[in-house]
Amino acid sequence: MLAAVAARTRTARTARTRDKDVTRARLLGAGFDEVYTHGFQAASVDRILDRLDLTKGAFFHHFPTKVDFGYALVDEVIAGMIRAQWVTPLSAADDPLTTIGDAFEDGVVALEAAAVNLGCPLNNLAQEMSPLDDGFRLRTQQVFELWMQAYELAFRRGQTAGTVAPTVDARAAAFALVAEIEGILSLAKNSQDRRVLRLGLANLRRHLDSLRPQRRRHRG
Repeated sequence: MLAAVAARTRTARTARTRDKDVTRARLLGAGFDEVYTHGFQAASVDRILDRLDLTKGAFFHHFPTKVDFGYALVDEVIAGMIRAQWVTPLSAADDPLTTIGDAFEDGVVALEAAAVNLGCPLNNLAQEMSPLDDGFRLRTQQVFELWMQAYELAFRRGQTAGTVAPTVDARAAAFALVAEIEGILSLAKNSQDRRVLRLGLANLRRHLDSLRPQRRRHRG
């Protein structure tokens, strides 16, 4: 009997933990949308809670302050997006240059389909909050570093596989490509002109092609 009671207690505790995890994930999902649309400083906790039909008690149970919530968005949601778009696909790519170009084109298609081009969520938050808060600055820099390291490691593997020129400085090339992509996204967001995205994509493809061994470069 005692064993049965203990088992029911463990089951109830697991269910409560699972419910809390679900609530936290819902808050982060709705919070990301709120911050992406309005920026962090203008983001409203009340709007997030109204959308989810939750109380402020539920919010502050998981995140003691709005700033803590913002940190979690960077560490978990935005970093997760970078892993999904870049780190995971590149970890198994023998031809990272094609993988990067294709992944960026997928992003271009998604932004073209949006009613308003809101740009890169990582860069948006870094530009807004890094000058104001060291916690945001350090966290967004860590995500940028995660992104650049994914490129750098992929380029080294590509050099071994013969798809990236041996003369390429993997670290410098990674830095340059992240900077180029963020520049394209910023210009496209500012202009709200879809042609900027396509021009940027074409230029990125040419840049990527220049990193191939001479014999493997595409002929236009």
